[in-house]
Amino acid sequence: MAKGEFTEAEAKFRKALEINPQDVDALNNLGVILRRKGQPDKAVEFLGRAVNARPNDPRIRSNLALALQEAGRLNEAIVELRQATTIAPTDASIHRNLGILLLQAGDHSQAEKELRKSLEIDPGSAGTHQELGRLFAVERRTDEAEKQYVAALKLAQTASLHYELGELYRNSGLFDKAVPEFEAAVRLEPNNATYSQILGSTFLQKGNLSAADTNLRQAIRLDPRSGKACRDLGAVLQRQGKLEEALIQLRRATELLPEDNQSRFMLARVLQRLGRSGEAEKEIRRAQELTHEKARAPLEKAYNNEGTKLLQEGKTAEAEAKFRQALQLNPNDGYAHYNLGVALLLQKRFEEAIRELRTYLLTVPDDPDTHYYLGLALLGEGRAGEAVESLKRVITVSPDDAQAHNALGIALAKDKQFSQAITELEIAQRLEPANVKYGKNLACVQTGLQGCTLSL
Repeated sequence: MAKGEFTEAEAKFRKALEINPQDVDALNNLGVILRRKGQPDKAVEFLGRAVNARPNDPRIRSNLALALQEAGRLNEAIVELRQATTIAPTDASIHRNLGILLLQAGDHSQAEKELRKSLEIDPGSAGTHQELGRLFAVERRTDEAEKQYVAALKLAQTASLHYELGELYRNSGLFDKAVPEFEAAVRLEPNNATYSQILGSTFLQKGNLSAADTNLRQAIRLDPRSGKACRDLGAVLQRQGKLEEALIQLRRATELLPEDNQSRFMLARVLQRLGRSGEAEKEIRRAQELTHEKARAPLEKAYNNEGTKLLQEGKTAEAEAKFRQALQLNPNDGYAHYNLGVALLLQKRFEEAIRELRTYLLTVPDDPDTHYYLGLALLGEGRAGEAVESLKRVITVSPDDAQAHNALGIALAKDKQFSQAITELEIAQRLEPANVKYGKNLACVQTGLQGCTLSL
């Protein structure tokens, strides 16, 4: 395994597990290998067994978190890393990794907190400064992001640091400051096509056509499938009056970037200048279609926002209409599927709600809110056993959610699993002792549902 001979290592660890299925180190190492081989779902299985056998090992929990993240189960990964920080509160790498996952989940304030905690423990970590710089860049806190990247570069001269700092400058229109950073990235990793492409594109924005030409051609040599490099080289050639060469590059760009309206507009201009007006009109029409599609994105977001507001006001039918309008613009809008599912649930249209919520779970399989509402919809449809499974997923990610424990208790009771139902309802009552409903539900289940009803 240390030599990177994963296939041979996997065979040995599997043999060890045949001899002793409880060998925690073998379970952990096999999980790590499977993750590195691009099989995160299988990795989760073995790492989960390792965690169950040795729950206080932060290293194994960290490995499980990485596998869960790669399997698309980000919320569960965060839970594992939170537990790992409790076990090893002074481990800087665990705090950093938790910060990275929280940033991916959109929880910027908690991500910043974890990254700063990591730096308190290990102030000499260039990687943590870089992650904090990325967070600030996403939040458009440009000055703070710059300070973090500069601090990281004092600790380590890496190509990715120079590239990201260059991007920060470039996005702020500071091309003169961006160029030296991109040049440093190219010097450190001369075979990286992305670095050559961004350097060439920045020279194009500065109007330095010769330097742009050189770097963009180098990017294409390194990666012939770099659509951005082909597009920008086409722009350079067009400005130089080399229309036939520009035509070749721009046609290639439209093949590699079929949804890029800019490439098609540029191609249309070149075709017009070459006197090929019929072809130019075709490209203009497609470019206009793409522009129209992009223009729909703000409208799609507006429908979602309006629908959410209507939901909060209790106007579920009106909210449903807004979410359906968003889906007409973009049938793959997961957020709209989720909200539509909630709106349908509130209207007691359970089967439709189940369909919409499960559609959203295809993209975010461990989202606790979606599993909670799916559990309620399944209960409404009389499918208590399925509801139990969905609500258990909520508890896995949000163990202190009293409402979820209450719903799970109800689902278990309706599935005639009374002892487990009592346990869940006791947890709900302990978490929120002032909530009278939970106590009534507990008493109802303890009597075997005789002469009483359960309340969600």
